[in-house]
Amino acid sequence: MKKNSYRKHCFLFLILSVLALAAAALLVVIVDPFFQYHKPLDRLYYLIENKISQNPGIAKHFEYDSVILGSSMTVNFDTDLFHKEMGLNTIKLSYDGAYPKDIDNIIHFAEESSNKLSTVFLGIDIYTYKKEPGLTAYQVPGYLYDNCCLNDAPYLLNKDVILQYIIRPQIEREGTPRNEIYWSWPVMYYGKEYVAQTYQAPTEFSEPLPDDSYTQNIADSLNLYIMPHIESMPDTEFYVFFPPYSILYWYDRYADGSMEAELQGIRQITETLLSYPNVKIFYFQDRFDYITNLDNYTDYTHYYRDMNDYMTACFADGTCQITKENYNEVLDNMLIRLESFDFESCLP
Repeated sequence: MKKNSYRKHCFLFLILSVLALAAAALLVVIVDPFFQYHKPLDRLYYLIENKISQNPGIAKHFEYDSVILGSSMTVNFDTDLFHKEMGLNTIKLSYDGAYPKDIDNIIHFAEESSNKLSTVFLGIDIYTYKKEPGLTAYQVPGYLYDNCCLNDAPYLLNKDVILQYIIRPQIEREGTPRNEIYWSWPVMYYGKEYVAQTYQAPTEFSEPLPDDSYTQNIADSLNLYIMPHIESMPDTEFYVFFPPYSILYWYDRYADGSMEAELQGIRQITETLLSYPNVKIFYFQDRFDYITNLDNYTDYTHYYRDMNDYMTACFADGTCQITKENYNEVLDNMLIRLESFDFESCLP
């Protein structure tokens, strides 16, 4: 009798465990906080803060006609402004420290979605393009980046997904407004004193590197990860832009000898991409009035959201756009100003 009772209890426990797991998985499928199976449901709250896990689902199932791609330099764009300034329904697919391969990984989902993609806004950080091709900022969860549901158990049976991304937002009755996805500025502190906490002025200085030091890596990254998408979407406009790091970033490049080589890399990218009729390029790094004022920054590269708003306005009216006719002059002037600049006068 005791043995039969034990078996019954084990069997009951097994059945209840299976039912609990099935219920948990069903809850995740219904709410789907990472948007793997459907777009957000009305009347539910969604916390959107996990770029690695949520970007693929956003790209697959949100409704949009334009996307923002790039690193943390792009997270503080207000997508409502893209609608106001350009009439676009825009989503943000940023990755902190995004490499060209990261861009390639996510843009595939936008291309394969049911949306007609009219515009792509692509932020380019030269320090990622000069690195060895194929690097990524993070190891992505493969089960969220494929089109197979059979390997989704780590998502469907994930305690953090259920507690942090399903239950907590409903209890708090607070989700992430779509235009504020991935914003960092509300939780960051800006000003010279905060830049000073993380910045160490260089004490050693190297000879300048050859101008062509990064030519091959940049060419490979463009050929592998960027140009195929530009070529496969001839009716999609690409707004490529170089964000404005602070003057301290350029002080470090001056010190390690890579300043001229990086600017040559920017020239190479610009010249290559301007050969496509569906590409426009915007250059913001020579805004010396802005980049020399460290009160605009939280560290030596990350700027306040007012710059993102300004860049959006520039995309709309063409300010700061560089063309085949003027890009050499713009970049030559940037190098001249940096070579003669008194960097120490801007130290925090």
